Amino acid sequence: MNKWWVVARREWQVSFQSPLAYVLLGIWMLLAGYFYVSILLGNQTTNLSALYQNLIILLLFIAPLLTMRLLAEERRTGSEELMLTAPLSPAQWVAGKYIGALLVWTVFSVVSLLFPLVTSRLGTLDWGITASSFLGLWLFGASTLAIGIFASSLTENQVVAAMVSFAVVLLFYATTWIQTTGWVSTLLTYVSMPGQLNNFTLGVIGVQNLIYFVSLIFGFLFISVRAVDLRRWT
Repeated sequence: MNKWWVVARREWQVSFQSPLAYVLLGIWMLLAGYFYVSILLGNQTTNLSALYQNLIILLLFIAPLLTMRLLAEERRTGSEELMLTAPLSPAQWVAGKYIGALLVWTVFSVVSLLFPLVTSRLGTLDWGITASSFLGLWLFGASTLAIGIFASSLTENQVVAAMVSFAVVLLFYATTWIQTTGWVSTLLTYVSMPGQLNNFTLGVIGVQNLIYFVSLIFGFLFISVRAVDLRRWT
C-alpha cells in the first residue's frame, strides 16, 4: 500500500474519532440549512447560487479549523520527529495528511447535496449549473485545505495555524475589493478566488479556472513539503 495512503487513512480515522469533525459538520449543516430555507422562502426561487456564495463564506471559517491540527499537533507532541525519521518522505507525509483532510471535506460536500435534491422535489432545477457550482465549491474547499496545511506546517500552535490560514485565504478572497485599473485590476481579478468561481455558478467549467485551483493546491502543498523538509535537516 502506498505510504501516503496509510497516512491519509490514519488521518481519516483520527478525524472521526474526535468530536471536532462531527461538531463542524453539524455547524456546517445547521447554518447551510438556515441559509437554504431563508433563500427559498425569501426569494421564492429554486436558483441556489446565493446558497453557494454563503457556503463559500462559511467555508472561510470552517476550513482553518479542519486543518489547524494536521501538522501543528504532530510538531507539538513530538511525533513529527518520529515521522521524519521513518522511511517516509516529507512529500508522502504532507500528501497523506492533505488527502485525509480532503476526504473529510468531501463528506461535507456530499452531505450538502441534500439541498439541491430537496429543491428538485419542489420545482425545476438546472442540474448542469448545480453540478458546476458544487464542483466550484469543492475546488474552493480543496484550495483552502492546501493553504491550511501550509499554515499548520509553520507552527506547533493550532490557534496560530488557524489564524494564519484564515488570513491567507481571506487575502485571496478579498483581492477584488481593491479598487484599481489597468493590468493591476486584471491581475487581482485573476488571483481572486471569487473571480475564478463566477464561471462555475453560471454553469461554465473553464480550463483556466481549473488550472487556477489546481495550481493553488499544488503550489501550497509544495511549499508545505519544503517547510517540513527544512525542519528535517535542522
